[in-house]
Amino acid sequence: MTRNAKTVKNYRDRARRIAQTEEKTAGRKLAPLELVTVVMMKDLRPASIRQYRAALTFTMNEGVRLRPEHAADLNAAITLLSGWRSRGSTADLRTSQWKKKADVADDLVRIRHHALATTSENADKLVAALDCGELTGARFVEWPTAIFGPSTTEGYAWELVLTNGKNSNGRTHGETRTLRWTELPDHLVSQLQFWITVAKTAASEERFDTLQDTLESLMRRTTKALFPRRTETEHPTLSSVRHAAAARFKAAYVATANTQEEKLRGLAMVAALLGHASDASATAHYARADGRDKRYPVPVPDALEIARVRQRYSQPDLGKDPKPDTSGPEQHV
Repeated sequence: MTRNAKTVKNYRDRARRIAQTEEKTAGRKLAPLELVTVVMMKDLRPASIRQYRAALTFTMNEGVRLRPEHAADLNAAITLLSGWRSRGSTADLRTSQWKKKADVADDLVRIRHHALATTSENADKLVAALDCGELTGARFVEWPTAIFGPSTTEGYAWELVLTNGKNSNGRTHGETRTLRWTELPDHLVSQLQFWITVAKTAASEERFDTLQDTLESLMRRTTKALFPRRTETEHPTLSSVRHAAAARFKAAYVATANTQEEKLRGLAMVAALLGHASDASATAHYARADGRDKRYPVPVPDALEIARVRQRYSQPDLGKDPKPDTSGPEQHV
């Protein structure tokens, strides 16, 4: 989803007010890191922290693009902001959240079987969307423009080109991203071909939003039937496949790292596969490394896209990354 003009204006206005308030208190102009440090000392509610963080991060990313000579200072401030959480957050809560995200893959297996057991004419479409999403980590909205076929790069059998869904927000490493596989099972090749055709057809007939609403409705009915004791916010959604994919990507590229340098490269590879501009999102907001699910081969990101990923994590920040599951499969790239 792309930010509209009103949202952008709100971010800029909020960031300007924050800076003006803190600089008035300090009696001088504050450098980016100084401003962020002062703001993060405030005792704010989680919702306010999210608003402050979003506004400042957005405007500082704009600054990186418009004033590249200040990129180093601004990126350092953005890195600091990315770790800003409510003081009431606890390690136990974070651990619980990571575990819940890692268990999504198990839920998705049950959802597929239950959907196919129904009489819904859209069950095959839902299963295909879940299979393809879990294989690739693609956002639902990225499928109508997806291009899949035999790879033209030596050593790979198949490749998928996706248009990054949030590129206009400055949150991606480029307009597109490419995922490659040395091999794919026939049934996954067929699912990709089927689902992309479904998505492209719906988009060409201007009913892609209707398709999404229909599959989300089927997903809700299925999860309510399978998990009646859970709250609605605990039910997997169409976007849950992206979390499951991220967990597998981390198991392949981060959990197998033996050195800090290998870990940084692994984070960049995960970010490249997900379309992120930096490794921060994949590290802070997506599921922990989980190598249990071997049904979906892990793709390899394009080398040039890895190079474009902006490394924003300093040594102390990496300590906040949940301990990787070292049982993940080893991948050679």
